[in-house]
Amino acid sequence: EIEWQLDAADLGPVEDWLGRHPSGSSEFVVDPEPTVEITDAYYDTEDWRLYRAGYALRVRETDGAFEATLKSLAPAHGNLRNRREISEPLEDDKAATLGDARGPVGKRLRPIAGGHGLRQLFRIRTRRRRFALLPEDSSDEDHERAGEVSLDASEIPVGGELLRLRRVEVEAEIGKAPGPGLYGFVDEMQAALDLTPATLSKYETGLYACGFDPEGDTSFGPALIDPFMSVGEVAFAVLRRQFAEMRSHEAGTRLGEDPEELHDMRVPTRRMRAAIKVFGDVLPERARWFGEELRWVAKALGEVRDLDVQIERFEAVKRGADGESSRSLDKIIRITEKRRAEARGNMLAVLDSERYERLESSFALMLRRGPGSESPQTNDPAGEPVTAAAPALISRRYRKWRKAARRLDAFSSPEAFHDVRKKGKRLRYVLEFFSEVYGEPVQKLVEPLKALQDDLGDHQDAVVAAGYLRELGTTTGGMRVPRGVAFTMGVYSERCARGARDLRRTVPGSKPFRTLKRGKKWRKFEKFMKNENGVYVPGQSVR
Repeated sequence: EIEWQLDAADLGPVEDWLGRHPSGSSEFVVDPEPTVEITDAYYDTEDWRLYRAGYALRVRETDGAFEATLKSLAPAHGNLRNRREISEPLEDDKAATLGDARGPVGKRLRPIAGGHGLRQLFRIRTRRRRFALLPEDSSDEDHERAGEVSLDASEIPVGGELLRLRRVEVEAEIGKAPGPGLYGFVDEMQAALDLTPATLSKYETGLYACGFDPEGDTSFGPALIDPFMSVGEVAFAVLRRQFAEMRSHEAGTRLGEDPEELHDMRVPTRRMRAAIKVFGDVLPERARWFGEELRWVAKALGEVRDLDVQIERFEAVKRGADGESSRSLDKIIRITEKRRAEARGNMLAVLDSERYERLESSFALMLRRGPGSESPQTNDPAGEPVTAAAPALISRRYRKWRKAARRLDAFSSPEAFHDVRKKGKRLRYVLEFFSEVYGEPVQKLVEPLKALQDDLGDHQDAVVAAGYLRELGTTTGGMRVPRGVAFTMGVYSERCARGARDLRRTVPGSKPFRTLKRGKKWRKFEKFMKNENGVYVPGQSVR
C-alpha cells in the first residue's frame, strides 16, 4: 500500500475542490464513487507480539463483509506511507475467528502469537467518501484507475467520549508505482487546501488516545555503561541490553520471513551466556540456570540458522551452475528446505513452551531487581569498581585465546581452528562488554579480532557444508537420491572441503592473526587498563 495521508480541519472544502477539479489541470479525471461506512477493530496479544513483529492487525467490516489485514508499521516519509498489507476474508470480527483463519493472515498470525490469545484494543468507525482517479486518456470501457482519494470522517470511542479525526488519503492503485502525475495531483491539492501531513496513522492515534504504550514493558532497568560504575552494575547493564535485543527479534523470528531476524535473535543468546560466565561471581546464583536455559534456546535457533546458511550457500552456487548441476542443486535445496521446516517447527515449539515463558519472565524479573537484590554466588564483589575488576576478566580470555592460537598452523585440524574461533568469539564479547569503559583502545583489538573471526567463520561454514553434503548423500529420510544428485553432492562436498583446507593454509599467516598472536597490541592495551588514569571518559554515556 502506497498512500499519502493528510489531516484536514474540515472535509467540506476538500469535497468541493474535488467536485470542481477541472479536466486538464492534471493528468486525472476525478470520478465520485459511493460513500461507505467502515468499522475497524484492532487486535494484539497482551505482550504486544504483533507490534514487536512490526505489524498492526485490523479487522474491517464494510457492508456486512469482514476482512483481516496485517499492515506493516513502516514510518511515514513526509506525507507518504509505503506499507506492506496482507489480507484475507473472515466470517466475523471475533478474536476466535482470527485465530482459526487459514489464509495468508492466519498462517502468519499463529507463529507470531504462539499460544497467546488476542485482545481487541479499540475500534474506529469511519464514514468514507471515495473518488476514483482516472487517467484523462482512459476510455469508459477500460476504466483504468491510477488511484483513489478517500475523505475519512472517523470516530474513536475513548471512555464515554468520541475522538474525531478528519483525514484525506490518496492511495496509489495496488500493484502500480505512483507516477509523477499522482505526486503532482497531491501537491496541487495540498497547496490549494492548506492540508498538513498526518504525523500519526489511525492505528497510532488509537493507541495514544486509549492510553496504550507498547514500548512501556521493554525496559528492564538502566542499560547505560560508564567507567565509574561497579562491576555488578556493568554486568546487569550488559545483560539488559542483550535481553532486550533478543526479545526485539523474537516476533520476527516467529514470523520467519527474514532469516536475519533469527540470526539477530540468536546472537544475543550467545552474548548473554558469555556474560553470565564472565560476570558469574557478581550475579545471583540462579544466573547459572539462565545460562543453561539460554543454551537450550540457542540450540533450537541454531538448528534453523545452520540450514539457512546452507540454503543460502547452495543458492549462490546454483546461480553459476550449468543446467544439469542447477537441477541437482534444486533437489539439494528442496531437501534442505524440508529439513529447515522441521527444525523451524521444533523452534516454534520451544518458543511456545511454558519453559521458555518461565525463562523470559524470570530473567526479566532478575534484571529489573538489579545487583544486590539477591545473594551472588560467592562473597559479594559486585560493588568493586569496574576498572578494578575488568583487567582480570579480559586478560583471562586473552590468555586462553593466545594459548590455542600459538599451537595453530597450516597442518592443524579443523577442530583446532574451530576452537580458536570459539575462544576468539568469547574474547571479542568480553572486550565489547567493556567498550564504554576503555573506549578507543578496545576497538584497536576488536577490529583485527573481527577480521580473523570472519575468516575462521568462513572456514567453519565450509567444513559444515562439506559434512552436510556427505551426510545428505547417505541419509535423506528414506528418499532415493538420483545418481546425478548424489554426484553433485560429492562434487560440492569436495569443493567445500578444499576451500576449508585453503583457509587453514592462509589464516595462520594472515595479518589479523599475526597481529593478535604477537601480542604487541594486547600488551599496550593491558598497560592502559592497569594505569589508574587509563580510563576512557566519553562526553556522554552511550546506549
